[in-house]
Amino acid sequence: MDIIIVGCGKLGTSLAKTLSDENHNVTVFDRDEDIINNTVDLYDVQGIVGGATIRADLEDAGVRKADILIAATSSDEYNLLSCIIAKKLGAKHTVARVRNPEYIKQINFMRTELGISMLFNPDFSAALEISRILQFPSAIHVESFADGLIDLAEVKIPQDCVFAEKTVWDISSHFKKKMLICAVSRDDNVYIPNGSFTVKAGDKIYVTGSHRYLASIVKEFSPNKKVASVKDILIIGGSRIAFYLAGMLENQRNVVLVENDEKKCEMLSELLSDTTVVCGDANEYDFLKEVGIEKMDAVITLTNSDELNILATVFAETCNVPKNITKIDNSNLSIVLKKVSSDSVIDVTSIACDSITHYVRAKKYAASGEMKTLYKLVDGKVEAAEFVVDSKMKNLNIPLSDISFKKDVLIASISRKGKLIFPKGDDVILDGDRIVVVSKERRIEKINDIFD
Repeated sequence: MDIIIVGCGKLGTSLAKTLSDENHNVTVFDRDEDIINNTVDLYDVQGIVGGATIRADLEDAGVRKADILIAATSSDEYNLLSCIIAKKLGAKHTVARVRNPEYIKQINFMRTELGISMLFNPDFSAALEISRILQFPSAIHVESFADGLIDLAEVKIPQDCVFAEKTVWDISSHFKKKMLICAVSRDDNVYIPNGSFTVKAGDKIYVTGSHRYLASIVKEFSPNKKVASVKDILIIGGSRIAFYLAGMLENQRNVVLVENDEKKCEMLSELLSDTTVVCGDANEYDFLKEVGIEKMDAVITLTNSDELNILATVFAETCNVPKNITKIDNSNLSIVLKKVSSDSVIDVTSIACDSITHYVRAKKYAASGEMKTLYKLVDGKVEAAEFVVDSKMKNLNIPLSDISFKKDVLIASISRKGKLIFPKGDDVILDGDRIVVVSKERRIEKINDIFD
């Protein structure tokens, strides 16, 4: 596909790498010549220096034959205007990154009247991911499929775990087949396990299960975790993510939000009626103790400083806070944090990139089973994709044990008319099913890619 990416910030650059790796014809577009030259040198993309709201510059970038234009600058208005002009000039589909919630509320108008195919709010998506993690405090990450019916949780196996040295089959039998271990990360290796695979202490396992039962299942892997549910939450930093997250949580949990900017505190206090907003410096540990960090079930660090987020997380762990979630923008610092903490790390750019990559794949293979969701796990080494099965899929109504699948591809779940199936050899896939496919170092772009 011919794709134009407007803006070479963190998201634009990440998209350029990901989409060029998937063999799309990518053109990056930015006003800064040095940024364009650097991006072209790093990745297999073309570069255009210019303004994406200027007709002549867009035409130079090939907008008339573009399949998708993705506007990913830091300005909502610039992104929207770029998409509107690109659509008028002939781009088939347009995607705009927006952060202002007022624009998201007008999504139907934007689509029908202005022709913008997709609006994406990375801050809201990050808040949504954090809220899912808080439902499963023993998990590191949680992703959702089938409109929330199925969840996939990342769990680390502690040294004293009763399931260490047990086979996947034994663990599945213990939970009465209500879950499935679909991937295992061990040191620098990743495995798509069969039933005889043995789980070891220190492994990170990826478990699919129904939303209804998965929280209790995950808790059994870490029975000594100090908190079964999260009620008292401290959010550090009054960012957009913090605003969205507090809004999601404040009617269900006790939320305290700390921000050092007085004007921002006043605004947040007006907007978040059930959240306790406290003005103060999170660099001051005595202040954090005053706001009750030692009594919190969870601490979530969402400032614009990676360094402050890491230090606040480390301090929270010394205060024996059971659950810590840290936003990190610099992937190198994320690696450092993982050396000192085994808890959850949120990368906003990765969340946005995964969502837009899913959209691009869905448009490319629209006639080959609808891709509903796409997540990348284990630093991109594993993908979990959800498809809606149609009559064009091969091997329908054939027992899975009789089908030849590609290496390191696993059907993690089947959702059929509200019923959830964790497949065995005698199960079949039917037209209309929703299936979750997990694959190692392999892109499943269309549904028939899973078969040999």
